[in-house]
Amino acid sequence: MSDDNTELNRIERRKLEFRDRITEAALKLFEENGVAETSVASIIKEADIAHKTFFNHFPTKDHLLQHIASTFSSNAYAIFREDFKREGDPRKRMEYCLLNVAKALEKVNAHYKALLNLYLISGTGDREMQRQQKEQFTGVIQQIMEDAQAAGTLRPGFSPATLTEIVVGLSVATLLSWSLEDDYPIVAKIRERIRFINDSMFVPPAH
Repeated sequence: MSDDNTELNRIERRKLEFRDRITEAALKLFEENGVAETSVASIIKEADIAHKTFFNHFPTKDHLLQHIASTFSSNAYAIFREDFKREGDPRKRMEYCLLNVAKALEKVNAHYKALLNLYLISGTGDREMQRQQKEQFTGVIQQIMEDAQAAGTLRPGFSPATLTEIVVGLSVATLLSWSLEDDYPIVAKIRERIRFINDSMFVPPAH
């Protein structure tokens, strides 16, 4: 049984290695030539794999693009979910969550940005993937708000659900501006949003 498991693990590692090789080759060519101008054939050549290997992993180029967008989203939310739970200060948690995602987006090149806009932001991509993103994003913000309310550090007057909707709305609007504008200063803009959120929604820390 252990030999079977070892063989299965080896096969899975091999699959991941090929998938990573294809993805890295695609991203390199996207940066050099653009997404639309990069063909499957050129990706296969850059990755140094057989045609069959590519199509075993991705039936079409569109499937590869969705995978790349989904991977970026998953990595961003992995950062986002690391929200200083042990710290307890909702202001620091909010800053950590939003600012780290903004810093990840700031590093994205123009062609990668166009891909993310198409599949994650503009509404033309996979609807289920976009719905899951919103649920993940909303869930973390809501938890911060509910924890702040329980700790007495949420300003009274509005429910955690309402404040969560405001934060999500601000974040989505900022993300849309980033996707549409060249050289959009997303980190600086997110810092402004964080300052507004923290000053208007949370009780200042005691000195």
